[in-house]
Amino acid sequence: MNSPHLASTTGTRPVRRLDTARRRATVLVAAASLLAGPMTGQALAAPPPSAQCGDVVTTDIKLTADLQCSGPGLVVKAGGIVLNLNGHSITGSGTATGISVIGQANVRVRNGTLSRFGRGVFLATSVDGELLNVTLADNTTDNVQTVDNSTNLKLTNCKIRRGRVQINTSSGLTVANTEFSGVGLELVSSSRSPVISGSTFTDSSVTYSTNANNGSLTRSTFTRSGISLREADDLTVSGNVFTQGYIRVLNACRNTTIADNRFSNGDRAVFVQQPASSTNLRITGNKFTRNQIGVDASDTFTGLEDGITISENTFTENAVAGILLESTVNQSPYWVRIEGNTLRSNGQTSGGRVDSAGRPVNDGIHVTVPAGAPVEITGNITRTNADYGIEAVPGSVTDGGGNTSVGNPSGCLGVTCA
Repeated sequence: MNSPHLASTTGTRPVRRLDTARRRATVLVAAASLLAGPMTGQALAAPPPSAQCGDVVTTDIKLTADLQCSGPGLVVKAGGIVLNLNGHSITGSGTATGISVIGQANVRVRNGTLSRFGRGVFLATSVDGELLNVTLADNTTDNVQTVDNSTNLKLTNCKIRRGRVQINTSSGLTVANTEFSGVGLELVSSSRSPVISGSTFTDSSVTYSTNANNGSLTRSTFTRSGISLREADDLTVSGNVFTQGYIRVLNACRNTTIADNRFSNGDRAVFVQQPASSTNLRITGNKFTRNQIGVDASDTFTGLEDGITISENTFTENAVAGILLESTVNQSPYWVRIEGNTLRSNGQTSGGRVDSAGRPVNDGIHVTVPAGAPVEITGNITRTNADYGIEAVPGSVTDGGGNTSVGNPSGCLGVTCA
């Protein structure tokens, strides 16, 4: 298969085929057994051979020393094998690829470090690969890159530092218990069904775009890190902890669920920005504490095809507002529903923030939309927010009833609060 991604994998150095090395090792072990005389029990099996920079690998290997490569590291041309780095490192010179896997299945890389190549690990048209207990760091183009319909790659107990991980036209990624630091993880171009769980992200980002659909990101921690969604459908982000982190929802995202996460000390924890052609965004059961704004939904009616539900969340001590909904146009035939949330002590340090109409933003819920906008506000509990519990221009929203206000200096505007 000719692919623009496959250049520069072997370099100019003659390569040795490790299947030949394996046969030689087997012969030596057999000869030693004969010299030693009869043995009881099973004969000793030959250990996997080691490898050198530039080797074409067609059998299991087990490194016995670190490798310092001026060109390519290892080129895999067989499936069903294990590359055991055995605690050693393969280090490049800023170019070429550390390990290339092209058109193979069930290749497993374990227990070592790949650093300072152009690409750390590269997979093309390969399936069921695995990186286990591998550290990838400072690879200049990509720490990991998959292309050409590679599927079902697993990253387990890995450490990935400083650089990009790009999953391109490759479905079925599974990431578990992996640490990302200074990394951009990009799921692009129909990289469907990614599952990320139990991992940590520090100074890193995760991007779903261009039909990276049917994914889940759960039980992970984000520190100064976040998630961006663009043109990606049926995603679930749940059970995560964000510290100075964010989720950004951009255009053409359908059936997104953001549920049961905790956000603290961030800027705009969930930012819904110009979601043209988006449908069915659910923000539910989350806790927002000491952010600038808990949920900031801006320009939400520009081409919006369906709706946003913000429900059963808790907003506490967010500096500017718990929920900010603002739009100067009204093009949507559908709705935004804000219901069953609890908002306490928000807006206390708003820094003079004002909305597009010049009104101060320092409330539990602050809504600035045109008259008759498809916004319904129902059953929210507001307590001790800086100004209003709920503030909306009268006649601009639908009052679904059941809202309450306790200890908000200005009570509620635009809806009735008990």
